[in-house]
Amino acid sequence: MNLARIRSDVSYVNMKLKYFLIPMLALVTSGALQAQTSDSSPSPGYEHTNAWIWKKLNLTDTQKQQIKSIRQGSKTQFRSALAAVLMARMKLQQDIAANNQADIPADTSALVGAESTLETLRATELNQIKALLTQEQLTTWNDFQQKRQSWMQDRINKLNQPES
Repeated sequence: MNLARIRSDVSYVNMKLKYFLIPMLALVTSGALQAQTSDSSPSPGYEHTNAWIWKKLNLTDTQKQQIKSIRQGSKTQFRSALAAVLMARMKLQQDIAANNQADIPADTSALVGAESTLETLRATELNQIKALLTQEQLTTWNDFQQKRQSWMQDRINKLNQPES
């Protein structure tokens, strides 16, 4: 019975990772907030999958430089936090593959802690950047966030529906 419960918990965690945390991590690692050059192409050395939101914000050159400075200032912390997330995920996957049931709960907790640290850094950086935006830019940003929240809620609703 206990083994069935652990398998159920692991399955639940894997689902969360697959459908919620991994897409969120992808947003973070792709550069949650990225300043664009004046030609609207990504800054040198950066790949950014959400460049369109920055184009919609119509950032000034000063804002772009300030955002770039904020991102550079937290780059080392982000890299360290992301490495911790990946190491924790790798350890969990190794224990699942080895059927090492005894270590899975601790590995899962370590992963959650590492992701919490990463998301806290992301929130801090985001708040610093949002402080630079004009009211009009904030409205555009908030509309984008609202649409993303709606998409996530739709996805959650689909996942909670019984399979047919």
